Amino acid sequence: MNLKILTIQKSNEFKKISKENKKFHAKTILLLSTTTPLFYSYNQEQGKNAKEFCRVGYTVSKTVGNAVIRNLAKRRLREAVRNLFPQYAKTQFDYVVIAKREIAEADFKKILADLKFCLKRIH
Repeated sequence: MNLKILTIQKSNEFKKISKENKKFHAKTILLLSTTTPLFYSYNQEQGKNAKEFCRVGYTVSKTVGNAVIRNLAKRRLREAVRNLFPQYAKTQFDYVVIAKREIAEADFKKILADLKFCLKRIH
């Protein structure tokens, strides 16, 4: 499957997903999930429905650490999403990955394992 991963960037979309969601916790992350609104399913350039996509947003708060650690956590989360989402994510879903404080000390294999665990459980 050729899944396209889009990024959620607007604050109101994050708030909407956090209200109407399914959530699952792991040691280093919290994963929120909900279905994508129909507005995003329509590809306006080609005039047809786009089916092979999901949207992902990343949140790393100041409780995780200073700016250097937060940026490192975001880079690790983006790479973990690139590795795992084509196999485990469902199409036309919105996901928000929230980093917990433990992500600063965790190695990349632990982050991959936690994300995989959450994706399997959330669906």
